Amino acid sequence: MFTRPVFANLARSGNWQVALGFLAEHGLLIPASKSQSVASLYESAWLEMRRAYRNEFVYKTEIAGRIVFGRHSPNTASLHVELPVGRSIVDVAVFNGTSTAYEIKTEFDTPKRLTTQTLDYLEAFDRVCVVTHPRCAKSYAEIVDPRVGMLVLTERGSLRQIREPQTNRQNVSPQTIFSCLQRAEYIDAVSMKTGQPVVKPSGIIQAYCGEVFREFTPLEAHAIFVHALRKRKTDGETVRFVTALPESLRVLGYATPLSGRQRETALSALRECVGFQLA
Repeated sequence: MFTRPVFANLARSGNWQVALGFLAEHGLLIPASKSQSVASLYESAWLEMRRAYRNEFVYKTEIAGRIVFGRHSPNTASLHVELPVGRSIVDVAVFNGTSTAYEIKTEFDTPKRLTTQTLDYLEAFDRVCVVTHPRCAKSYAEIVDPRVGMLVLTERGSLRQIREPQTNRQNVSPQTIFSCLQRAEYIDAVSMKTGQPVVKPSGIIQAYCGEVFREFTPLEAHAIFVHALRKRKTDGETVRFVTALPESLRVLGYATPLSGRQRETALSALRECVGFQLA
């Protein structure tokens, strides 16, 4: 029930029955003497999952809640889920005054590709952290670059720092950052750099801007990266939407592309009352 396709279906159709179908199929829903909102039922399911099965979604949700909605604010910090960087995909990326990549390794994962993944992230991010189970932290810290920080998700759901990440923005690759930007973002950056609007045939704009971007220093490229990625998710409509969602669904709210109408449909469906509870 905590997947992007299920959440997108809820937003498109307003039909909460599909969203709760997993619970019903596995005999986890029973009639309740008192009704509750669909959002409350989601929260109950989330709490049970956090207790019994700490998968990648649990880690992502705790990062969102404790960093974007705790340490920072969704008005000033943006969260991106599964962001492509180089040959890898960052599990969670946060942009506020700087950039931080979080690579999640649960107790069910292996360290396969961890070294290459974190090296890819160091090509674009100021800070890179591995977030893992307490018993895995020491062994993972030994195999990644010393610039990479180490966090563990405790039994209580807090994030405890084992090793602080080292600042890295002076070492990032402008070319890697360029590949992370959308067309409008790199055009704006190049216009600012040259002091002139980009007036080129559509077919060569990307190549032209890519060549200009090579002239950026790592610090200049990183500043553009932070500004662009922060701006994508801190607009008023997005902030209002993710703030209105229950904590368990905020990661999906950030990760799922929805129209304004679909967002309202999702919120309306979550407010509906149902006569069920977890078994």
